[in-house]
Amino acid sequence: MKWTGQLLAVALAMLFAACESVNCPLETDVACVYGFYATGRDADGTFYPGSAITIGDTLSITELSQDIVLVNRLIGKSSVSLPVSFYAAADTLELCLADTAGNRVYDVIYVEKQSQPHWDDPSCPVKMWHQLTRVTSTHHVIDTVFIANPTVNYDGLENIKIYFRTGN
Repeated sequence: MKWTGQLLAVALAMLFAACESVNCPLETDVACVYGFYATGRDADGTFYPGSAITIGDTLSITELSQDIVLVNRLIGKSSVSLPVSFYAAADTLELCLADTAGNRVYDVIYVEKQSQPHWDDPSCPVKMWHQLTRVTSTHHVIDTVFIANPTVNYDGLENIKIYFRTGN
């Protein structure tokens, strides 16, 4: 009986030690980072990328396929991090810019991607990493969208540049 108690204590100590050795990262949010930029075009239509801007009007973003509001009334930011769908081949985002007079302008961004499961450790939960393959948009207030970094993972780097019309 005495040995049984000691064996149980050793087994429990080993179990707790094994649980502490799991190295699952704490910051494991996989998000696509969208940066906001100014742009202009000259008389012949030549595109001139501008510098980063902060949103002065209110920006709301909805994921259209699931009708989920991802961002509600963002103001004063130069970028936003948005979740990426796990299994869909593309995400469709509706951007709504509203000014203080209540005027609203809508644009849609369509992001095509490939997703692959990623494990940091066999005992950690699976995360999906994504490879952006194509991005397009409507052009009411958005001039151009570019893929800046196609890999969407934990790194927090800017993935997509959104150029808003600010000039001609």
